[in-house]
Amino acid sequence: MLKWLKNTIEAAGLGRFGVGKVSLALVLIFSASVWVSLSIIQVPAFALSIGTMLVAFCLELMTLMASSRRRQVAAVWPEVLDSLVSASASGMSMYESLIELAEIGPVLLRPHFRRLQVALDSGSSLEDALRELKIALGQINVDRLVELCRIVSAAGGEGFYAALRNQSALVREELALRGELESKQGWISGTAKVAIVAPWLIVAMLCSRPENIAAYATSEGTLILVFGLIISIFAYRLIHLLGSTSKTPRVFVQ
Repeated sequence: MLKWLKNTIEAAGLGRFGVGKVSLALVLIFSASVWVSLSIIQVPAFALSIGTMLVAFCLELMTLMASSRRRQVAAVWPEVLDSLVSASASGMSMYESLIELAEIGPVLLRPHFRRLQVALDSGSSLEDALRELKIALGQINVDRLVELCRIVSAAGGEGFYAALRNQSALVREELALRGELESKQGWISGTAKVAIVAPWLIVAMLCSRPENIAAYATSEGTLILVFGLIISIFAYRLIHLLGSTSKTPRVFVQ
């Protein structure tokens, strides 16, 4: 769970905050929503459900941001590799090839390569600068390039051109296959998640009447709400397990 959260945070562009700060924000959101719900409706089980669903909504939003950003980075990554291949073929060093991307790379990624250039110019080592690039983008293709640069740097620059060409071909194959799969499964999982939220919207509307609040505040009402929350969490997890496309794991992250 912790590794998934770390990867999702980085892929969503929130890597600068780290797992600790994001987790603290989620805890504060949960606590505040439970307190507000309890002060309004005065049904502890429903307040707990509201807090849990709000945290799930934040995680879902972060997941959507991460998926969207992954797709955007993956779509332009062949341009990055093509630029590096051309630069390497022309005799430029790996360092010069990376710095050049700050000016001629894809517009979406130029700010990241500018920060890489600034870090290198300010005296940071290539390994530290590449690590920051990996954290900032949080994408498997970036991980592969960073690790390739580290290996090539240790080997004195040998094999950079051939390895880049292999990576470029691999990225294009993955893009074609994943785009077709995600377009078919995305709307199915989205509809299923809406179906999970619908019963809780009905409960919220029912709680607008005092007699319903009194019914849910009883031990039987609490049991129903807690059981419904457990079922919702199980269904949400099941949707993620069965309704999402399998992703290549980021093996080059700690």
